[in-house]
Amino acid sequence: MYASREGVRSGTARWLVKKPGGTWKTGGGWKRAHRVGSHVETSWGRDGHTGPKYPRGTQVCTQFKGLSTKACVTLK
Repeated sequence: MYASREGVRSGTARWLVKKPGGTWKTGGGWKRAHRVGSHVETSWGRDGHTGPKYPRGTQVCTQFKGLSTKACVTLK
């Protein structure tokens, strides 16, 4: 999982997951995002191939602290 946000100097992010027919659950606690040029970024997992497996239709979102807007994707 990877999250990035432009136009800020620092930030903290977390990820959330909602299985089909379920409720929102946090995938982990807040994690510090590190500055890279004009944006901040953070990631979870080691190589993009580790972590839990979820069924089709699961929604996964990343959220930066202080923002109500989340960036979401639905697994196909």
